[in-house]
Amino acid sequence: SSGINAEWPLRPGAESKGMTILGGGVASLFFMFVLTAIGNLEDILMGKGFELQLIPEVAFALTLSMAVAGSIHRVSITCCLIFSLVILYFMNNISQKTHGVPEAAPTKVEKKKRR
Repeated sequence: SSGINAEWPLRPGAESKGMTILGGGVASLFFMFVLTAIGNLEDILMGKGFELQLIPEVAFALTLSMAVAGSIHRVSITCCLIFSLVILYFMNNISQKTHGVPEAAPTKVEKKKRR
């Protein structure tokens, strides 16, 4: 035995807490890129009006990114889940502002006075 860890080239970030959290963050960026790629592929194949759904597309991208995070460390899976949900929230907000239907202006309801 030469004293070199056999897993070292595969898991360089598992030694410190900061690198473990960073691994989850990088995996959540992978989630964002995979989800964007799936959405672009569906736009090409099924037309521009097609929307990403929670169960098939988002769940697949999240599972894939959590598997990537799991190859780094177990704690990276949790960090990836949290960061990915935050990214998903902001991606949804941006999508609603860009492609959403504009909301109708609120109308005032006047009450008639009884005499």
